[in-house]
Amino acid sequence: MTKLSNLLYLFLITLLLNLNSSCSTKNSSYDESHKSVSSSLTRLAADGPKVVNASGEEVILRAVGLGGWLLQEGYMLNPNGSDIGTQWQMKKAYYDEGLTFEEVASFYQNWRDNFITQADINDIASMDFNAVRLPMHYELFLTSEQRRLRNQVIQSPEKIDEYISGLSKWMDQGDLFRTPDELEGIQVIDRLLDWCGEKNMYVILDLHAAPGGQGTDSNIADILVKNDLWNRKDDKGRLIYQDVTLKLWEMLARRYINDDRIAFYDLINEPNNVPSNQPIHNLFERLINKIRSLGDTHLIMIEGNGWGNNYDHMIPTVFSQNQNLIYNAHRYWIPVDEDTILDPNPNQINRIVNLIAFREKWNVPVWVGETGENNQQWLKQNIEKLEQANIGWCHWTYKRFDVSENAALRRINGQYPTEGKSVTQEVLKNIHFEHTIPNTTTIQSVAPSEINL
Repeated sequence: MTKLSNLLYLFLITLLLNLNSSCSTKNSSYDESHKSVSSSLTRLAADGPKVVNASGEEVILRAVGLGGWLLQEGYMLNPNGSDIGTQWQMKKAYYDEGLTFEEVASFYQNWRDNFITQADINDIASMDFNAVRLPMHYELFLTSEQRRLRNQVIQSPEKIDEYISGLSKWMDQGDLFRTPDELEGIQVIDRLLDWCGEKNMYVILDLHAAPGGQGTDSNIADILVKNDLWNRKDDKGRLIYQDVTLKLWEMLARRYINDDRIAFYDLINEPNNVPSNQPIHNLFERLINKIRSLGDTHLIMIEGNGWGNNYDHMIPTVFSQNQNLIYNAHRYWIPVDEDTILDPNPNQINRIVNLIAFREKWNVPVWVGETGENNQQWLKQNIEKLEQANIGWCHWTYKRFDVSENAALRRINGQYPTEGKSVTQEVLKNIHFEHTIPNTTTIQSVAPSEINL
């Protein structure tokens, strides 16, 4: 009996250890392996109208948007203008020239592998920026098979129903975002976190191209059908793109819940021309509640209608969980004098005077998630105003195509992607950091290393 008892004891101990190891491995794949281990960055939080670190010190985030990397916008591809406004239209042009699905996919893989590298991040850090904003395309969190079905809609628009059916099936079967380590979007985020962590820079995760598209501005979100995020239902009557968005943020929150290198989650970039703010509020309510139910305490950015500027029915008190929220404004081409004139709607906050008033009234942090694309004089006075008001900001964008200086920090010379398949190899060479050129006047106007802080 003693021998049998000992054997049984050993068996139970071994079983317990194996179970414990299995659970630890599972948790590690989502959480522990993504803690910040190579930087001194700590979790950011809202403290009244301020963003503070774990020591209670105020942190002003001065960031750069990595536009054009994971999502192309037409105006960045050719400064002279083009009929191509969206990424899918760029792909279609290549398909129409005879490139196969595999050849176009290979081009875009090379683009993503080389448009932003560690050298680019080191360059941004050298200018004393302390954060980057990563504009993400939801497509990169799909498997290659799922992505192929979406891209078939580019060539055959009638296949949209087949794609919607596919999304419904994958969601019901648990096949959406099921193996994060295998998804390119996750691999990109992980690399970026490592590069930025080494330089003590935060990362903002920005869902720039939300499932279905968050408005009528097709270019900014690679939209196939306008406002589909708010309207499209599947055969079961579900707002399918909203359910997909919820699943995506659930996966991201599970994976990065303990990663302090992430400053905050920018849930949906620039909702625009949505008939009312109610559906925007409803989706944000679902997203916030899901993330908080997991125990994730990261700051969450709210973006309103009108390209992230209008907060009717989206003030903090209308959300059931309103802790650690940060509010957004996007500032482009606002006449200098208008910044001193209150907009009649206090929930329209892209003017400086309204932005400050909103912060004070609701006791919440505010942040300018995008600003730039203007001349040197405007850029300079804009940053001075934001700095005087202790409002963090993000310059748009880091690099884009042009033969002369523009409002990006760097420019890509040479052939433009819109010129067709004959120049694709030249394009892929020119996007490398070592072949891009600093835009000196823009850097002098906005880089923290060049301005009086």
